[in-house]
Amino acid sequence: WVNCPCPREPFHKLLVQGLIKNQTFKLPKMGKYLKREEIDFSGPEPIHAKSKEKLQVSWDKMSKSKYNGIEPEDIIQKYGIDTVRLYILFTAPPEQDILWEAKIDAIPGVLRWQTRIWHLATKFIEARNSGPLPSPHLLNQKDKLNAKHIWTQKNFTVSEVTEYFLENYLFNGIISRLMGLSNILLQASEQLIIHSAEFEDALATLFVMLAPLAPHLTSEIWKGLSHVPDKLCTHHHWDMDVLQQPWPTVDPEYFQLPDIVEVSVLINNKLCGKVKVPQQVSRDAEIVRELVVQSELGSEYLQGRTITKFFLSPRTALINFLIQD
Repeated sequence: WVNCPCPREPFHKLLVQGLIKNQTFKLPKMGKYLKREEIDFSGPEPIHAKSKEKLQVSWDKMSKSKYNGIEPEDIIQKYGIDTVRLYILFTAPPEQDILWEAKIDAIPGVLRWQTRIWHLATKFIEARNSGPLPSPHLLNQKDKLNAKHIWTQKNFTVSEVTEYFLENYLFNGIISRLMGLSNILLQASEQLIIHSAEFEDALATLFVMLAPLAPHLTSEIWKGLSHVPDKLCTHHHWDMDVLQQPWPTVDPEYFQLPDIVEVSVLINNKLCGKVKVPQQVSRDAEIVRELVVQSELGSEYLQGRTITKFFLSPRTALINFLIQD
């Protein structure tokens, strides 16, 4: 293959997608698959309505011949295309199979989340339209700390969601991160909603990142946001549709790491305290291990005990020691 003149493969990564499976019901003796109207579900186990014979139940790829397919139009009419799409993506990573009827009860939960973020946008629109002019200097110290927390969580979410989209294809992780950001925004006070640029930016960023997964919902919400007067964030293109917005990026200040990192120390998976280490060595497992062992906390908890293994997670600033007494 080294000297092969043929062109390279036109892709960089292969994603093998899972299947959406549904239950099949088969007569064991005849090997015949049954339609649902031929089955009696009234007892503890499904049986053939005519012969009362017990059935062989399994989960298989949806197929007309096995009578286990579903009509997409029915569920789309009931919940809407955005809800169905979000549900399928949220249920499992794309490479895993989905057992349809075992998970179908999760659809109302996805619908409730959509309702919450609709109300979140409505609350922002009403507060800005009926309240005073937004003035960040009117925020008290507590509100400023909460605004800083919103800013941090927005940047964390942008970083994670972007990676999930481009590298890992973890669409369920994307939705989970967006749910987390929306929960933080839902806790904001009215003062933050009116006067915080961080809240406004995080709200807009939430819908821009959600747009590829729920374009109909986010387009409607964005139209409402675009008419809000006296915006504090002018870098968003409010006169354009949400699907035409540039993808959010992490603010450069978010990457300015402190000189000292507090590393959480776990012993046999139990948190025992924190040890401060220089930021420049915080990703070196051996150095962090040695600094922890030599610290006061290490003298108290690790002295005279045998360390069998240790694991360092630089991203979460955590080190876990497995020891023998």
